[in-house]
Amino acid sequence: MSPKRNPLRTRSAFGAYLTTLREERTEFSTAKAAKELGFKNRQQLDHYETGRTEPPDQVLIRMAQLYHVAPDEVLRTAHWPQLILLPLVSIIDPERLSSDLIEEIEKGLEKAERQELTQYVEKILLSRRHTVRQH
Repeated sequence: MSPKRNPLRTRSAFGAYLTTLREERTEFSTAKAAKELGFKNRQQLDHYETGRTEPPDQVLIRMAQLYHVAPDEVLRTAHWPQLILLPLVSIIDPERLSSDLIEEIEKGLEKAERQELTQYVEKILLSRRHTVRQH
């Protein structure tokens, strides 16, 4: 059975994230990291880093350990679209979004963009809470 692709995960952005972790947290080549992760060959890691296939959570946890990163950080980054974007899409008016914008949502956001969006949503919710308390 081949690994499933997740259409809501930006494979190029997430793959780049995995590559950056490997390159910045270790001095491992793709082949060395693949060997340390127990892969039969480096192509499996290449597929994860290029976004061709989606690594299962167990592999993400092993990568986090090898790259000296908290596993929950890697898992949050991997599943960010499902954790944040799906609920967000359910509360906005999707009919007002162009297909280009939906495609951008599906690609995911950079860390700074995620932080900005989170702050904006927090601001709206806090404002709402304050308005509700006044009534």
